[in-house]
Amino acid sequence: MTDKDELREHDFDGIQEYDNDLPKWWTWLFWITIIFSVLYPFVYDFGPGQFPSETIDAEIASIKQAKEKAVGGTDISEESLLSLVKDKAIIARANESYALRCFACHATGGAGLIGPNLTDDYWLHGGKITDIRKVIADGVLEKGMPPWKDQLTPEQVNDLTALVWSLQGTNPPGAKEPQGELVERK
Repeated sequence: MTDKDELREHDFDGIQEYDNDLPKWWTWLFWITIIFSVLYPFVYDFGPGQFPSETIDAEIASIKQAKEKAVGGTDISEESLLSLVKDKAIIARANESYALRCFACHATGGAGLIGPNLTDDYWLHGGKITDIRKVIADGVLEKGMPPWKDQLTPEQVNDLTALVWSLQGTNPPGAKEPQGELVERK
């Protein structure tokens, strides 16, 4: 073994080098890297480990499940929607949302402008409260109704559904002529 800081006998273009050992931390890091590279395929390809893309997919799926569970899933019951109609605070909150998003097409009080009259018993896409929620959430693009489920929370969609249901029978002045099929309320 040679002494530290001893120059080697060879040189290249006038450049000489010392014959020193590598630092211990660097040597350990080198061996840890080799061990990791040997173990990695066994853990992630053949073992219980997940690749980052799989971890992200699992997290997104759990977030979607939690979101559906928080709003009662995608199948909102007719009873739960009808119970919202009786709550004055929900109707007041929905009126604010209606004024921002629905007024331009359905006019004040749901009388109808470009969009249909929401106050009569005639409906284009089903007159049950769950049908109304589906139209608000998914929209009817061929008629110009945008899907609101991507811009509103499920709670806001439910609130608007309750508001539209509460508008039936109010018959505001200057309301648009009935469109669609007559649907009797139960």
